[in-house]
Amino acid sequence: MKRILAALLTVTLVISASVTAFGATKSDVKEKIQTAAAYALDECYGKDGYTVENSKYYLMYIKAGGSSDEYASGYLETVKAALGDGSLAGIGTLGRTLKIMSFLGVDPRDFEGVDLATAFEATDVTENEYTPYSYLDGVEAAKALGLDDYGKKLCDQMLTYYKMGEGTDFWGGYGTSPDDLSVFVLTLAPYADDYKEYIADALALIEGYNSDAGYTSYGEANADSTAYVLAAYSALSDKAAADAAYDKLMLFYDDETGGFTGSWDDYYATADALFGLEYYAETADADEPEQPETKPDTETPTQQTTQKPAEEKPAAKPADKDENKSPDTGASGGAALIAAAALTALALCATARKKDGE
Repeated sequence: MKRILAALLTVTLVISASVTAFGATKSDVKEKIQTAAAYALDECYGKDGYTVENSKYYLMYIKAGGSSDEYASGYLETVKAALGDGSLAGIGTLGRTLKIMSFLGVDPRDFEGVDLATAFEATDVTENEYTPYSYLDGVEAAKALGLDDYGKKLCDQMLTYYKMGEGTDFWGGYGTSPDDLSVFVLTLAPYADDYKEYIADALALIEGYNSDAGYTSYGEANADSTAYVLAAYSALSDKAAADAAYDKLMLFYDDETGGFTGSWDDYYATADALFGLEYYAETADADEPEQPETKPDTETPTQQTTQKPAEEKPAAKPADKDENKSPDTGASGGAALIAAAALTALALCATARKKDGE
């Protein structure tokens, strides 16, 4: 009887695997990015334009596909002003500015006669503007500019906020969270091979916040934490974990607004969701290629009997399947798999009864 139950359990697992889809295609993610950007940025954080002060959101806008010349020129004017009054400083501010310049095609090594890349590299690693989140922008900017030695110095500084087995302490005694742990992982991700042990430890702690409803913070599943975890797994190219986090983030998607529901502010939650989605965009499944249309046979029966038949063309080769695609590839395929699994289980059951003397 135990063998019979095991066989039935096998059927259940096979059926479950055959009908469950994970993750999304790139076009699906792009659509969610665009609606989230329209809701959080156009309606809230970017409605008055973008400056050095809200460059966090301008970076999101650009990564979402925004390309307004008006925004670009206005933003660069604020960079020029900040450079003039000395406020263009700090790892986070300089890091975001350099990343945005890269997207805009502006040479940071000669902006208004100033080499911002050199100024960035000369910034003391402790100048994080009172938030360790600055190290994420700093490391990514350093990586993009080829300043690897400085990038690793920033990573090493981030390690000073971490204790193995316990996680981050960014705020002086307030403990860790999946958001903070994800930023820690994201910061180290560009140089992941040098920090494998720390990343593995942080990921194990992150999973302690996992629930069926999403990743939790202060005991409540929320879009913000789930989005940051999505970003972390995506940056590490862990597709399976990123797909699962994406599915959970979609539990917070609001079809009416195109944004995401938050525990206390939907605009803020949507901006965090957008942050995670933009990392996931490269990890999502490629879209299925469109199949060419088959030209209909326009010959009449009379023509077919009086004219020489056209030489038959070989059938088109079917498109290669993406091995990383979700197992849910169609009703007929799923049904066949379920049927095969069921037959296998019945055979196992019969064998089990014979061996048990039933």
